[in-house]
Amino acid sequence: MEKVNKEGKTLSEFLAEYNADAWKKPSVTSDIVLFSVREERPVVLLIKRGNHPFVGDWAFPGGFVNENESCEDAAKRELAEETGLVKEELEQLITVSTPNRDPRGWTVTNCFFAVTDAPENAVGADDADEADWFFIDYASSGETYELVLKNLRGDILRAVMTVKRTKSGTMDINATTVDSCDGIAFDHAKIILYAIERL
Repeated sequence: MEKVNKEGKTLSEFLAEYNADAWKKPSVTSDIVLFSVREERPVVLLIKRGNHPFVGDWAFPGGFVNENESCEDAAKRELAEETGLVKEELEQLITVSTPNRDPRGWTVTNCFFAVTDAPENAVGADDADEADWFFIDYASSGETYELVLKNLRGDILRAVMTVKRTKSGTMDINATTVDSCDGIAFDHAKIILYAIERL
């Protein structure tokens, strides 16, 4: 016998009346945090954005998830399109759903990460003007953290954050705020810090 809900409707009857437009839906993106080591220091791969928002700033390779595409497949596709790199093994790092994190509207991102033995040659393509590896440095004073990223050409990116933590001491990604930022797009500064603490 087919199962029915409290109103006595079967699944097919329920779906016939269901209005998928009754709920506002977020856009879904996938971002890739790719780490390596250069001169015995951690580096992260970033792309220079060629379009709004944050045109000219640096961000993770990433983008919108297409219909009928998994978040992981979107991450792999975006990495290849924007940098020319192929990574078959990605691990999900965190889902970031902080309200107002993207000026284009309600956007939830699924962050994946991978570690490569040596910084591979990445070339900016698609909607990325450039791709490059950045050394990662940060310092903290209480809840205040300063993140500094530098590449070999001398580009310097900075962000100051107020880091909130859970009772267990883990960084609360959605409660943490980026208070000032120079050159790092979206909320990617706090995602870098979260990823570094997880490594």
